[in-house]
Amino acid sequence: MLIERFLRYCATRTTQHYLDFKQGLSCTPLLPEKSKKYLLYIHIPFCEQLCPYCSFVRIQFEPVLAARYFEVLKKEIKTYFSLGYQFDSIYVGGGTPTIWPEKLVEILSLAKSLWPIRQISTEANPDHLVPDILQKLKDVGVNRLSVGVQSFSDNILTSVNRSKQCGSSEDIKQRLASIKGMFDTLNVDMIFNFPNQTMEMLAEDVKTLKALNVDQVTYYPLMTSNCKQKEIEEECGKGHSLYERQAYDYIVDQLTGQYRCESVWCFSKQAGSIDEYIVSHDEYIGVGPGSWGYINGAMYHNTFSVQDYIQRVESAQSPITACRDFSKRHRMRYMFMLALIAGSLSLSDIKNKVGNHFWLFLGGELLFLLLMGALVVRDGKLVLTRRGRYYWVILMGTLFSVVGDYRDMCASSDDSILLFQKYVPLSRPRQICNIRVSSL
Repeated sequence: MLIERFLRYCATRTTQHYLDFKQGLSCTPLLPEKSKKYLLYIHIPFCEQLCPYCSFVRIQFEPVLAARYFEVLKKEIKTYFSLGYQFDSIYVGGGTPTIWPEKLVEILSLAKSLWPIRQISTEANPDHLVPDILQKLKDVGVNRLSVGVQSFSDNILTSVNRSKQCGSSEDIKQRLASIKGMFDTLNVDMIFNFPNQTMEMLAEDVKTLKALNVDQVTYYPLMTSNCKQKEIEEECGKGHSLYERQAYDYIVDQLTGQYRCESVWCFSKQAGSIDEYIVSHDEYIGVGPGSWGYINGAMYHNTFSVQDYIQRVESAQSPITACRDFSKRHRMRYMFMLALIAGSLSLSDIKNKVGNHFWLFLGGELLFLLLMGALVVRDGKLVLTRRGRYYWVILMGTLFSVVGDYRDMCASSDDSILLFQKYVPLSRPRQICNIRVSSL
């Protein structure tokens, strides 16, 4: 428990440091390297119903507003084409990307007309697994469909307000079974460590997944901002103090016989399958409100307001409201953290990218991970051990929780200088950090 607390503390402080955006930096899109291929993330913020645990930018679906949104989204995408960006992969997240399938098809068709896209992955809700929508997605070139199931327990689905929209557990099972083989990869997104989830519920979820035998399973811990944590506790009660490690170990033990560990939380039947975080792309561009990008050692994000995003793009302004250049040390730390989601990192790849400076800048972190048994050197690679994989789930879960806190704080403030004040549960540190953004 002490190591887990220490890791959460370190991850919180590091993430808050990354989010220390300064005033006065350019809020225009950054220029690409001409020979490089990037990942394009497209954000669709609309949902029919808002889940209490989700802290991503999303609002209730309203057709008139959504129609305006999709038009300005096309305009932002064209901006990156005019700047000379080259994309070969697309990931569409939300929100609910398939909420208006015809508009989504227009967006993907536009992207394919501008670039030679080879891989398209999109998220979908279980209630959208109907022939008309799925055929539209397949025809436009979607290779990977990621279905947000979260749990097959009717009790959990009801407590997080998903049963009315997505249907019962049996409905979801039948829909998933009916579409197997339609896409190159059918992924099921699951969540463990809901406050009202028992080990018996988790065991039943895993049993169902093994019986469905889908191409890929992505199993996240519940990653909530502090604000959403209060909401989820109101719906589901308080969480378990020792449940997360036990749950993660159970999932790994049960799924690794049928699937291969493609990353610390992704289990695939196919070698080389992509997951939500495509580790083959070091850099990416995000379009839409609340989307993030990382390019040339700089991180940026668009405005977190859907209305503000639409108004900015309609008036030919950049939707980027914060940008920060990372130091060399933080670039290496960021690369190291994301690359090891896959479970291993080639030493020759590190040397080719950054030279031997890697050992100089991250020697302390590497020594710590080696000494506590989280990392080993094997066959020219840095490899996460079984223990290390769980520690990486802690690190990434904490990162997303802190980013969620930042997003909530920015979305609720009209000021250009925000006091990002962290009042966190005992499992996370108490930290205050000033975050400055150019405009929100």
